[in-house]
Amino acid sequence: MKQWTTPTRIKIIAAIVFGSAACAWAQDYVTIIRTVKVNGHPVSERLWKSGIEIRPEDYIEWRLGVTASNGDTIEATSYLVELRYDSISHYRTMTTPHLEYKGLERGDYSLRIQAQLGGNATVAPILIRFRVGTTRSVERNTPSQAGSEPPNGSESNMPFPLPLWIAVALASSIISLILAGLLLHSRRRSRLTSSEYDQLHNELSTAHEQIRTLEAKRAELERTVAELRATLSRQLEQAEHHNRELREQNLKLRQQVERLQNAKKQLEQLQAEKDALFGMIIHDIKNPLMIIESLVQLLRSYDTNSVETQQILNDLAQTTSRIVALSQQVSRLLAVERSDGIPLELQQVNLAEILRSVIHRNTYLARKKNIQIIEEVPSELVTECDPQRIEEVFDNLISNAIKYSHADSVVIVRAYSVDNKHAIEIEDHGVGMSEDDMQKLFEPGSQLSSTPTAGEPSSGIGLWIVRRILERHQGTIAVRSRKGEGTTVTVTLPIEPTRATANGN
Repeated sequence: MKQWTTPTRIKIIAAIVFGSAACAWAQDYVTIIRTVKVNGHPVSERLWKSGIEIRPEDYIEWRLGVTASNGDTIEATSYLVELRYDSISHYRTMTTPHLEYKGLERGDYSLRIQAQLGGNATVAPILIRFRVGTTRSVERNTPSQAGSEPPNGSESNMPFPLPLWIAVALASSIISLILAGLLLHSRRRSRLTSSEYDQLHNELSTAHEQIRTLEAKRAELERTVAELRATLSRQLEQAEHHNRELREQNLKLRQQVERLQNAKKQLEQLQAEKDALFGMIIHDIKNPLMIIESLVQLLRSYDTNSVETQQILNDLAQTTSRIVALSQQVSRLLAVERSDGIPLELQQVNLAEILRSVIHRNTYLARKKNIQIIEEVPSELVTECDPQRIEEVFDNLISNAIKYSHADSVVIVRAYSVDNKHAIEIEDHGVGMSEDDMQKLFEPGSQLSSTPTAGEPSSGIGLWIVRRILERHQGTIAVRSRKGEGTTVTVTLPIEPTRATANGN
C-alpha cells in the first residue's frame, strides 16, 4: 500500500470538502444583474448595490441573467418582476433579459426580480433598492485598478505547516455545513416563491381578463356615446331648420297681417270717401229733381202758349242734363271702386281711335259755347289697357276743358310717343287755377275757386277718379295751370305695361 505524507492527506481532505460544496451549488441558480445603466451610462456595481438616486426625467435599465453554482452565466426563459412603491406593487413578466423604467414618480422603490428556467429548476431572486428624487447620484463604471501581480517566484517552496492545514480543513468543513444549510433554506424559499408566483400569475391573469372586459365595455360605451352625439346633432339641426321655417312663416304672417291691416284701413277710408261723395251727389240730384217736379206741375196747371212751353222744355232739358251728368259721376265712382278689387279687362287697343270717339261725342257741348277742338293725334297709339276705363279718363278731361274754357276759344288735344310711353295733352285757354286749387286738385269732393264758365255742373270727383284709373294702368297725370291763363293736363300710359301690376295681383 502506498504511503501518503501528511501534507498530501490534508490537501486531499480539503479537495473532498470543497468538492462536496461544489456539488451542492451545482443544483442551485441565482438571478443576477449583469449591468446597470442610467441615461445610457453604466453604473458601478458597488454604487447600485448600495442604493442610487435618479430624477423623474431619467431612465434606468438593467441587464439580467442567471448564474449557476459552477460560475457559468446562462439565459432564463422568463423573468417575473415586482416593482414596489408606496405599498403598491406592479408586476410584469418578461421574456427578454432587458428591463427599463422611465418617468417614475418621486419616492423610494424596491425591485424584486426572479428568473424562471425550464424543467422546474428553481432560481433565487434578487432585490434592488433605489430612489427617485430631485438629484442624480450615480457614477460611471470605471475599470478597477489592476492589482499588482506578485513577483515571479513569490510562491514559497517552504513546507506548509501542519496546524495550518488542519485549520483550513476545519474551516472548509464548517463552510460546507453553512452552505448546505443555506442551500436547503434557499430551496424552501424557492418553492414558496414559486407558489406565490403561481398565485400572483393567476391574479394577474384575472386582472388582465377584467381589464379586457372593462376595455370592451368602454369601447361599447364610446360607440353608444358617439351614436347619441350623432343623433343629438341631427336633432339639433332639424330643430334649427324647423325654427328657421317657423321664423320665416311668422315673418310672412306678420307681413300678411300688415297688408291686411293696411287694406282694411284703405277700405275704411274708401268707404268713408264713398259715403261722403254719395251724400254730396244725392244732395246735388235732389235740387234738379225738385225743379223738374215744379216744371211738370206748371205744365199741368197752366194753359201756356208755345213760348212758355218752349222755355219750360228748355229748363227741363238743362235740368235733365245735369242729372245725367251727376249719374255719370256716380257710375264712374262705382267703376273706380270696383277696379280696386276686380282685375281690369286688358286688351290691345288704339288710343287714337278712343280719343277721336271722345272728341266727337263732346263736339255738341263745344258748339254750344262756340269752342273749337283741334286734334293733333297720330293715326296709331297702340297699347294694352282697359278701353272702357281709359275712355272715361279722356271724356272727363276733355269735358272739363270745355267746361272751364271761355266761349269762342280753342281746346287742343295732342298725342305722341316718347321714352316707351304714350303721352296725351289736353290744353285749354280758360279760367285756369290758383296755387291753392292745385294743392287740392285730386282730393275727392274738393270745391275749387274756379267754376265752369257756363254754369255747367261739377261734383268735384272727376280728377280723383281719373288719377285712380291711371294708377291701375301704371300711368301718370300732371297738371300745369295759372289763374286766368288756362290749363294743360298731360296723361302718360306705358306702351307695354306689366300685366301683373295692371291686374292688381
